[in-house]
Amino acid sequence: MMSKTRQRFFINWGTKHTYKLILTNLIFVGLILFLSMAISSQTVSAASNCATSGPTSAAYTVTVCFSSPTSTSLSGDVPVTVTTSETGTKPRIQSMVFSLNGAYLLTDYQSPYTFTLPTAHFVDGSYNLSAAAYLNSGFVSTPASMTVSFQNGVLTPPVNHNTFNPALGTSPGSGNPLVVAAAGDGASGEANESKATSLIASWNPNLMLYLGDVYEKATFTEFYNWYGINNLYSAFRTITDPTIGNHEYTADKNASGYFDYWNNIPNYYSFNSGGWHFISLNANSINGQVQTKPGTAQYDWLAQDLSSNNAVCTLAYWHQPLYNIGAEKAATSMQQIWALLAQYKVEVVLNGHDHDYQRWVPLDGSGNPGSNGVTEFVVGSGGHGIQAFTKSDSRVARGFDSKTSPEPLGALRLQLTPTNAAYDFINIAGTVLDSGTIVCH
Repeated sequence: MMSKTRQRFFINWGTKHTYKLILTNLIFVGLILFLSMAISSQTVSAASNCATSGPTSAAYTVTVCFSSPTSTSLSGDVPVTVTTSETGTKPRIQSMVFSLNGAYLLTDYQSPYTFTLPTAHFVDGSYNLSAAAYLNSGFVSTPASMTVSFQNGVLTPPVNHNTFNPALGTSPGSGNPLVVAAAGDGASGEANESKATSLIASWNPNLMLYLGDVYEKATFTEFYNWYGINNLYSAFRTITDPTIGNHEYTADKNASGYFDYWNNIPNYYSFNSGGWHFISLNANSINGQVQTKPGTAQYDWLAQDLSSNNAVCTLAYWHQPLYNIGAEKAATSMQQIWALLAQYKVEVVLNGHDHDYQRWVPLDGSGNPGSNGVTEFVVGSGGHGIQAFTKSDSRVARGFDSKTSPEPLGALRLQLTPTNAAYDFINIAGTVLDSGTIVCH
């Protein structure tokens, strides 16, 4: 039988030993939990800026991740970049669509998917920035997202109070023609836009006419990036007189991105330069009305403008062509506008919209060929791809589309004198695809 003294010793020793074991285990478990939580927190943090998804067929997956911005507190112009990775059949990504608080922001058509976010254009506050990949299979990925905070001291939506004044262009010098560059459907941030604008820059033009469409929906952010900040088409901003395209109305029915970027430009306007009279028109709905018939504001303004025009030579331009053999519908609503221009013996009409190059023979007010008619050029070749012709027309004097070689990515160069217009359509390789001279009536 064990003595009471020895019993107490073993009991005390056992109790102390047990306490030590328990304490050690608690510390160990706590450390494991702490490390586990830390690792879990890092994993969630990293994964919160990524999203992986795939079609129900499980043929592939696409992962989209934000690599910048790296901070969540943003001010000024901020680079935004996402990276992608794929598994399985690896389908082609056609574009990356960015949104801010669920509202469309910008489409990037080529990798690397990066753009500049002008945070000072938005009211300060917390925003959800997201990006989703659109694939050629028709699948749209689950958006990757991150929460950011804009901090610029902007408390109310910024308003542009500037006034647009038509650019008259630089002086060509005594005895020299006015060199005018014209193209549309190019401001998309793609490599071909850069090639087209480099081509135009090589001409050192006195004046630039942009014939409409900034992609994909002509938001302020897309104008800021794809029309450019002192690069791309914006390199010619001080000599540019634009016209409005249909894509400018896609983001919102008021085309606010266009009117903001161009300092509250009128829907239609005219100016004189190099002995020529220039007229920019809007072929879209203005305040819910297509103003192309007698009695509407634009038509009546045009009639007054033409009647008071003393220039020998006149050029009009708008986005959607009345005469067209391409994939886009002909803008038949412009028929009475065309007849009015023909009545006043306007020499040239420039359009974009269809992504190709077309030159039509001179057409009278009813669309019949005639030596005193109006010559229409379609120059929707400024950088955002080329389409195929869908029909033919004997009145087309020259045409280049996606089925011709070389493709007509490029721009129209006009050399204007007070009595005629020499024209050259030149592609991004520097090849002259069409040329000639139009004598003023």
